[in-house]
Amino acid sequence: MRARHSRRSADTGRAAEFDRAAPPVLKDLAMTRPARSRVRRIGRRVGIVLFALCVSVPTLLWTYQIMMEIFFRPTGPAPATCDVGLLSLLRAVDRARLAARKENVGERHSLERFRAALDPEWNSRPALDSLCRAAPENARRLREVDALRYAEEHAVRYEATALAGQRQRARELEHELETR
Repeated sequence: MRARHSRRSADTGRAAEFDRAAPPVLKDLAMTRPARSRVRRIGRRVGIVLFALCVSVPTLLWTYQIMMEIFFRPTGPAPATCDVGLLSLLRAVDRARLAARKENVGERHSLERFRAALDPEWNSRPALDSLCRAAPENARRLREVDALRYAEEHAVRYEATALAGQRQRARELEHELETR
């Protein structure tokens, strides 16, 4: 390593070729570019703007819709009292459970029926937070009703998945027996 360093210091002047002319730099060369017409440049800019609009407008619109649905969801009318609201939520869960049992096609359809049957009462669910917050006992009851709703939905999902095949086979057996 030391030998290499000392050899470099010995190579100076002409032997190291320091005095030769530098090669031409790209900026020194004449750049000839085909002249673009003004119409072509404007057309290119218009195309870029149109592409940007086609991408950005739908993206902004969809973002706005998602944000409105998440943060500013419309609520239904608030119940008169917390007890009335809790009772209506419990009745809606019972109604939804029965509606989901009537569905024989599969999990997705059972969940759709379950959620659709919850709608009128559960749209006012956010209003119950402020009504039931005053009494700790009511707040606890509201949490229990929420837990019941999600447990029922979970049960609908897995029950429908497990039973869908059996229900389909039962319909096939029924058809076979009827055609004998």
